[in-house]
Amino acid sequence: MPDNAAARPRRPFVDFYGEHAVSPVAQDISDLEKHLRRRNALYMHLGLPPAWVRNLSVIEFGPGGGHNALHTLRLGPRRYVLVDANPAGLASVQQLLAAGIESGVVEIARSLIEEYDSAERFDLVLCEGVIPGQLDPSAFLRRVARFARPGGVVVATCADSVSYCPEILRRVMADLIAPPTLPMEQRLSALLPVFSPHLATLEGMSRPHEDWIIDNLLQPLIGKYFSILEAIEALHPEFDIHGSSPRFITDWRWYKSLHADPPQFNHAAALACMASMHNFLDHSILTAPRDPQSNRPMMETCDAIFEAYLGFQNSADPSAATGILALTRTLCGHVWEFSESTAGAFEDFARWLETFLDTGRNIDHGRFAPLFGRGQQYLSFIRCGQ
Repeated sequence: MPDNAAARPRRPFVDFYGEHAVSPVAQDISDLEKHLRRRNALYMHLGLPPAWVRNLSVIEFGPGGGHNALHTLRLGPRRYVLVDANPAGLASVQQLLAAGIESGVVEIARSLIEEYDSAERFDLVLCEGVIPGQLDPSAFLRRVARFARPGGVVVATCADSVSYCPEILRRVMADLIAPPTLPMEQRLSALLPVFSPHLATLEGMSRPHEDWIIDNLLQPLIGKYFSILEAIEALHPEFDIHGSSPRFITDWRWYKSLHADPPQFNHAAALACMASMHNFLDHSILTAPRDPQSNRPMMETCDAIFEAYLGFQNSADPSAATGILALTRTLCGHVWEFSESTAGAFEDFARWLETFLDTGRNIDHGRFAPLFGRGQQYLSFIRCGQ
């Protein structure tokens, strides 16, 4: 049969990983206890005491290299199914989880996530770092969430144009400094010394810098970002939000007043998210909640930067970055309302971009170097019913 791979649209993650034989999602487990403590902290943020997992059934979609699955296995699930189709990642999973595979607790399902099917329903459904970037993230989340039993928990990740705005701008830098027409290895060699100083400013950074650059800067953006608000909407009303990391949900309602059906947990979370949206732009600051309407111009500008980057990425024309320069300056005006230091970081990016477009020089990155948004957020949902 003829190979129609070239004729079909590129699939997010799967095709890039397969083409380059990579699984660029490794975690530093040289200090295993530290890694396990990090994962325990995540579960606590999500409202899931680690001991709760013991004797439960768990399914994980897109386990990467299995570094996080190593923690889940140590929590003692009764059954643990991992679904993935990336050979490079699965080879690592098999090595790290060999004891669980041999004992029969761990089962590996070699399948694309969107093609996996089973009548089995699970106590805990995990899907980390997979949904943002899909062609239809909402449908993707609903598909994996259906494997949760009534009363079961779904854990998924979100990332939007606000929380990833600094990374979108780093993509602009990467594409200008080392154009996508170059081989990936050559681009990585050129960009590693540029962005390693940025990553070194992140306390708690647990990924190899090479992996982070490949996954966040070199892998082309094909799909869409996926916000917390979109995730809540995608699963409402069948699921109620339960926890988040970072924890942004505040609900001052008296529990005895929540006897209505439904108790509006999702609505309360959405309001809390909008009021704190500005805090997702810069991980190093935390300011008071705002009127949600005050955050809309900032959000809309971040959305416009993302769309402008897609046009720049697809055009391969450096002059297409001029629109991003104008939008960054607009964003600075919105950010000055709540954080002078964050606005200053975006100003330094705008200065860098203007200089590079005029002269081709990679000048000092200034205050932009340590600017990272809150990147990927985790949400936990409980499926309604018993």
